[in-house]
Amino acid sequence: MTETDQPLNVAIIGGGFCGILTAINLLQDAEEYLHIHIINSEKKIACGVAYEPHTENLLLNVPNGNMGAFPDKPGHFLQWLVEMNNIPETEKEKLAVEFSPRKFYGQYLSQLWRDELDKQGYNKRIWVYNDKAVDIVENNDQLQIIATKYPAITADMVILATGNDLPNFVSGLDGALKTNSRYFGDPWKNGCIENIEDENDILIIGNGLTMVDTVLGLLENGCKQTIHTISPHGYRLKPWRDAKEPYVSETGILDNTSDLTGLVGIINKHRKLADKYGQSIYPVIDSLRPRIQTLWQSFTMDEKCQFLKKISAFWDRVRHRLPTQMHHIIEQMRADQKLVTHKGAVVSAKAKGDKIEVLINSDGIARQLTVQRIINCTGPETNITRSANELLRTLTQKGTICPGPFNLGINTDPDGCIITADGVRKPNMFVVGGNLKGILWESTAVPELRHQAKKMALHILSEINVKRSPETVG
Repeated sequence: MTETDQPLNVAIIGGGFCGILTAINLLQDAEEYLHIHIINSEKKIACGVAYEPHTENLLLNVPNGNMGAFPDKPGHFLQWLVEMNNIPETEKEKLAVEFSPRKFYGQYLSQLWRDELDKQGYNKRIWVYNDKAVDIVENNDQLQIIATKYPAITADMVILATGNDLPNFVSGLDGALKTNSRYFGDPWKNGCIENIEDENDILIIGNGLTMVDTVLGLLENGCKQTIHTISPHGYRLKPWRDAKEPYVSETGILDNTSDLTGLVGIINKHRKLADKYGQSIYPVIDSLRPRIQTLWQSFTMDEKCQFLKKISAFWDRVRHRLPTQMHHIIEQMRADQKLVTHKGAVVSAKAKGDKIEVLINSDGIARQLTVQRIINCTGPETNITRSANELLRTLTQKGTICPGPFNLGINTDPDGCIITADGVRKPNMFVVGGNLKGILWESTAVPELRHQAKKMALHILSEINVKRSPETVG
């Protein structure tokens, strides 16, 4: 076997959507000898946290018709649903705009993964390690992934696909709650919605999509108590489809712009027209979404700062919407006072026996709550210096990785190649997924992540070709 025939070893840390889709794209496009090592801990391979939910009733936040795992086949998942459930083609158009249970999407990804495993041969192999990576050590041109159970895994290239981090501990809470069984710092674990007691209410810190997931999980487990939620901006979630007719622009929404002023101008222009005609503004944001990564990268640092301060809250509110049926459930609970949403913050919270005494500031008014549990739904921690992920903390301490712009994720080139704390580009270490938020801004949902996975695979393969070119080998 010649040097160019030696298999290249690519290690992917994380076996959720980004990890397995990058692996699948690598295997489908590679013409070289390629061995892929996936280090995945806790969650089921392919499903991750998102698609093996703790409750049966959680739905996707994107319609079926745009959830295909491959950028050139956005309707791939829709077709899978049709075939798996023997749905008539006449119902396909209706199904495309509906929202399937997330567990179905987990089944879809699992099948894609099994199909790829069945294709592996001598020159294309996959290893999956049910283990936790804690460090990456450089050894000449190779990298060694240090894990807790297996011997060090040697790779030529490493891709960090670690997914969402846990929420950060909330200020105002007594530090002793960190180890108290009545405080749940991981809202995606089953324990936070199980074993509900008959006495005392429940407090959820956060008013976003994770809060809704948690509320529905509590309901499914028979919760009869009042659920309180609190966040600085209060509850502002919108349904995917507005009650108004969708806005249709006569001049076209995708106006040319490359700066923040132009983006604000587009949004304001079409928002005024939508208000004038009594139409929904949602199509404006939806049409801008495919361009937002390019726009974000074209902004100056000052423009990005202004976007975060003045536009990001509006963008997130309109961009991250709830499936209509989930929104109806939440609104009915609010109307019945079974869900009480507060705008404010926790002032103090301390365990007293079998309960937690909480003082909150709700719209400027102090209010005392006695709750049986607190669930942290403030959203994933984006600052890697505060990460709960031991690997990311270790790599940060060593300077191998450093925070991205505005402490959002990991600093990389736009192609995902890691830039160290010393400003050195690491051509054998990459990031894919949510930790690219500081670089790309939109980096959370399947329509963006499938493009990332494909681009990452093509970039890795191009790096392999350069490494194995006659000039390099010679």
